[in-house]
Amino acid sequence: MGKIIQIEVPEEISSILNKDALLKKFFEKTAVESFKEKLLKYLIAEELTKDINVSEEEILKIDEEIKESAWKELKKKWKL
Repeated sequence: MGKIIQIEVPEEISSILNKDALLKKFFEKTAVESFKEKLLKYLIAEELTKDINVSEEEILKIDEEIKESAWKELKKKWKL
C-alpha cells in the first residue's frame, strides 16, 4: 500500500464521497490513475526538454509564428 496524501476538493464533492465508501474508493482509484498518467506525461516532457535552452521570448516568437501560420491556413480553407 502506498503513502497517503491529502487533496482539497469542493465541499459538495466531499459531502457526497463521505456518505458512500464505495464511491469514495472508486474516486480515489480514479484520482491515482489520473495522477499517474499526468505525472508520466510530465516526466516524459521533462526528459525530452532537459537539454533545450530556450528563452521565454523565443518561445513566444515561435508561438506567434505557429498561430500566424495556422490562421493563414484557416483563411485559405474557409476562403476568408
